[in-house]
Amino acid sequence: MKLRDYLVLYQLARNRLRSESDYKQFQAFQATLILKHLQQFGLEVRGRVVLDLGSGLRGYSDELARRGAKAVISLDLEALVPPAAESTYPLVADALHIPLADATVEFVFCASLIEHVASPNLLLEEIRRVLRPDGWCYLSFPPFYSPRGGHEFAPFHYLGERFALRIHRLLGRPSPAWVNRLYKPVVRPNSLSALYPRWGLYRLTIRKVRQLLAESWM
Repeated sequence: MKLRDYLVLYQLARNRLRSESDYKQFQAFQATLILKHLQQFGLEVRGRVVLDLGSGLRGYSDELARRGAKAVISLDLEALVPPAAESTYPLVADALHIPLADATVEFVFCASLIEHVASPNLLLEEIRRVLRPDGWCYLSFPPFYSPRGGHEFAPFHYLGERFALRIHRLLGRPSPAWVNRLYKPVVRPNSLSALYPRWGLYRLTIRKVRQLLAESWM
């Protein structure tokens, strides 16, 4: 990445919660950087069937389509926003039970999802199942013990779940109006995994994901 890319990413990250549009711009720019990086390894999204898992506002999906993907299957628990690109196909489903046949996808894009599911091993198994033998997957997430790994509870997640929840309640951090409307966070969650009705936050580390990959993929 060039210095300018870091500066743009930093600015977009700072503004990402202002509105849906700002968050989608943040996602789209991340996708641009990711695809540019993957090209160094000869991996090209153009002309491929892509599955975007946990697509949310579809900022990633729309950028993948704009970059020439043949089709982008945009999977999420809910249809939060309409797709912006003609080649983007929304799919309301659970990423732990992907309603696609075996070996039908050429590229799985999975950013910031695996830390939000209770069974990351099942997610990895489903990704492997739907991928073609010559397919590939991009998977990323903020490790729990990184500065932003606590998501809405950061940086207090370093103090443990009980204290993080207590401080979160005392500070009364309100979510942006658009987040409340789309995701309906629980006002007083009793655990980190209970902040949202259908998904949560779990202590996931790079070591744990490597272990799960070794068990199910290698």
